[in-house]
Amino acid sequence: MLSAAGLRPAALLLASALLAGSCAPSDPDVPSGATRSVIHVPADAPTPRAAIQMSKPGDLILLAVDTYPGGLTVPKDHPDITIRGEDRNGVVFDGGDQGSDGITIAADGVAIENLTLHAFPGNGVVWHGVDGFAARYLTVWNVGGYGLYAFGSRNGQVERSLVSGAADAAFYIGECHPCDTFLRFNTATLSGIGYSGTNAGGGLIFHDSVFDRNGTGILPNSFDDEANPPQRDAVFSNNVVSDSGAVPTPASDPIDGLIGIGIGIAGGHHDTVVGNEVIGSDRYGIALFSTVQHDGDLWRPEKNRIAENSVAESGIADLAQAAGAAAGNCFRNNAATTALPVDLEETHRCGAGPTPAGGDERVSNDLEIPTPERT
Repeated sequence: MLSAAGLRPAALLLASALLAGSCAPSDPDVPSGATRSVIHVPADAPTPRAAIQMSKPGDLILLAVDTYPGGLTVPKDHPDITIRGEDRNGVVFDGGDQGSDGITIAADGVAIENLTLHAFPGNGVVWHGVDGFAARYLTVWNVGGYGLYAFGSRNGQVERSLVSGAADAAFYIGECHPCDTFLRFNTATLSGIGYSGTNAGGGLIFHDSVFDRNGTGILPNSFDDEANPPQRDAVFSNNVVSDSGAVPTPASDPIDGLIGIGIGIAGGHHDTVVGNEVIGSDRYGIALFSTVQHDGDLWRPEKNRIAENSVAESGIADLAQAAGAAAGNCFRNNAATTALPVDLEETHRCGAGPTPAGGDERVSNDLEIPTPERT
């Protein structure tokens, strides 16, 4: 779990502010034409599974303080429901290091709120191919895959949640364009990657969050073995990213090997990285580099904007662009001490006309490397 004593001051202040609001959320809007009913577990239904079976669109399932098993599924024919715990720390889905996922959702418009999930060999909460999803006031810790995981899904809200010890990524949004999803006021710590987003963008914004002591902090990425490449059109703003790669973390995804990067644009196009504080990265503070595909081709970072960030205490370079980068990436007004190439902000200045392709060979040798095929 997150230890406040280990956070740098800026990250501690932001994390404290984010988690201070971790009380039960107010009711979201009920879908048009639906009538909200409250199904109490166990008073009205003996188990969460039975409550889902009873539910109609717009219903609220309210879970009493207790420990529940995982493997819960919300099928397609139960859309627009909310599953909420009465107490964030007292309503716990415990996987017991067996089974797979905590909660899997195939229905549109489902919100999960105000509870804890842990000890799942797979993922905490999964949304698969849905239109409309929400995660609010959740705590997920020690899972073998992703903490909060949405793929092929859009119109999402992920806020005021904490994920610690996810072996893959704490937060993942993937295989969507447009995603039309915002993530805000979250904390990712001690995970393989804080945020991973393969081929995700278009109305995708991750802001005002803390990424502390993950293998890599933020890593949008392009890969052909998942739908909708390349990754493009995402915004990462006003986040605090600290000590990436500084401590050992679990790792289960091939790209977890790209450790020690605060914010990486791995083959992404038209992304915006603005107003972030990135400190203490073991290798690179903010780095742009290509992803190597299984046929040997590359997705090259192209036309990304890196501006107004504060980057310091990086092991190799605060700002970096690999030799394999395409043209159009630009940097402006970043507070940084070191860069590769050393004149990166001058040769690739935003607003000064077209910027060239290419970058530094050392960054390419470090980061533009094949990753194993995913299973």
